[in-house]
Amino acid sequence: MGRLSSILRRLTGRPAATVTFKAQGQGCGIAGRNDFVFPERITLGDHVHIEGGGYFNGQGGLTIGDHVIFAPGVAVMTSMHRHRDATMVPYDEVDLLRPVTIERFVWVGMRAMILPGVTLREGTIVGAGAVVTKSHPPGAILGGNPAVQIGTRDMDAFRTLVEQGRHYLKLKQEQGLRKREVLDRR
Repeated sequence: MGRLSSILRRLTGRPAATVTFKAQGQGCGIAGRNDFVFPERITLGDHVHIEGGGYFNGQGGLTIGDHVIFAPGVAVMTSMHRHRDATMVPYDEVDLLRPVTIERFVWVGMRAMILPGVTLREGTIVGAGAVVTKSHPPGAILGGNPAVQIGTRDMDAFRTLVEQGRHYLKLKQEQGLRKREVLDRR
């Protein structure tokens, strides 16, 4: 986070705000333009990467596993207003808490939204703009609003890469990997 903090300091003239999480693993990279609500209820694993413009509500409990990558503008919600049996309209003063768990090696695309009570299982890919309202099996590729499973990762190849230690963020940090551009002619 040191590099991101120094860039933010140069652009704005002030240091990035410090956020204290319930727990935070090694090698996490968090952009400075995120909104963390109830960060003391958010647990981050090792090598979690969060791009800017996100909203992360930890009120109901948010657990993010190792090697999870969030694109810009992602929203994760762990609480919701009560409207059924409410004592007022459109809703009342009760917050319904539903924890969210994001297991290891999940990739969440730009402006995706994860709603309360969802578990994103190991290896899941959430497409840009998807609104995830329920849990899906490991390796699911999700897209749409509401998100549906539009594909599945090759979980045998996935497990092989995990066992070989081919973890992108960790290798990027340790070996200075650089992105390569390849024209996809599909």
